[in-house]
Amino acid sequence: MTNIRFVAYTALAVGLINWRYIDFNAGSFAIIVGAVLLLATLIKPVHSKLVKGPGFVLAFVLVAVAIIYSFLA
Repeated sequence: MTNIRFVAYTALAVGLINWRYIDFNAGSFAIIVGAVLLLATLIKPVHSKLVKGPGFVLAFVLVAVAIIYSFLA
């Protein structure tokens, strides 16, 4: 498993836990971010840009914002 998929699965897991137990809207945002990131890893040209470089940093920051938002909401 690549690092980008690990980040996406983490966002998905945190989103599902928050969606079920804490807040529906904040959890939904993290679920959407994780699902879109996982779908992006299935497309070969996008996956190669997300694995390393600025694409990974942008994806990591987006997931971090989604996770922090889901905990603070």
